Amino acid sequence: MAVSRYCKSNKIAHETITVGAALSLADQDSRVPPPTLHFLKVPDATDDESSATLLYFHGGGFVNPLRGAAHMPFIMRCAAACRAKQVIILEYALAPEHPYPAQLVQSVVTVRYLLEEMRLRPENLILAGDSAGGQLVGALFAHLVQPSPYAPPLQVNGQFRAALFVSPFVRLPTDDSSYESNDGRDYLNRQQVDGFSAAWKGKQDEIWANLCGVETSDEVWSKVFARGSQGLVHKVLITVGTAEIFLSCCREFAKKHARAETVVVAPDTDRSALEGKDMVLAECEGEVHVQVALDSVVGYGKGLMERAIMLWLALV
Repeated sequence: MAVSRYCKSNKIAHETITVGAALSLADQDSRVPPPTLHFLKVPDATDDESSATLLYFHGGGFVNPLRGAAHMPFIMRCAAACRAKQVIILEYALAPEHPYPAQLVQSVVTVRYLLEEMRLRPENLILAGDSAGGQLVGALFAHLVQPSPYAPPLQVNGQFRAALFVSPFVRLPTDDSSYESNDGRDYLNRQQVDGFSAAWKGKQDEIWANLCGVETSDEVWSKVFARGSQGLVHKVLITVGTAEIFLSCCREFAKKHARAETVVVAPDTDRSALEGKDMVLAECEGEVHVQVALDSVVGYGKGLMERAIMLWLALV
């Protein structure tokens, strides 16, 4: 298991639990297994009432598992940047064995457990995810406003501290212009994404799968991303590389629904570019899908996406 191996080699305190029992889906002949959660203690973290907990949803097109070399170093750098006392990673069930909405159901069960059983406060929770994991962050927010039929409604008393969407997969089907304009620039292509979608079986007419492609999306996101204390989350960062095939849909999600301010990230971008902005779209010139994962694998720490994320997390 990627998390256990990483924690053992880096001497990080780690506990794995499963939450609840398998859940039956009312309209499907299938059962959702209980979610697997990894709890990691952040080295040298300060543990007080205001310390953050970072809840992370990994990417992989819903069919690939969490990757130790790609995900774990990045996740722990995120935790250090936002001074989190602990990291919780949902290792969700994978498609095609467990298609949509299994991952959404597990996300809702996870957050319910953290809020109701562990008594964590939403103002101390930072939700983060890359690619398919970013989709789950959005799907969870949509469920809080417009409950899906697959999981029980979840009441949140308060506002989440922050949400980080790293190259999120926000729209079905694959008909955005950047699938063509960035074909060959990104390591992802339309055929791969179509394959992931076919295995996952997300429904195009449901906002919990298709975050910005259904009629009710405007109404839902206006409530999720409402300014001040009215929204579900205080601060949001959405990152995208300009060489990504997801560039068009990430821009639409960020600008139309989150009403985010665009920051074009450069090697000399500093925290002043992000200060005073509640909702931010960070565009990273020439970078590809979840560039931070590729950088983690090769040990490169000076990427633009990495820079934007760490500067922003230090402000939340």
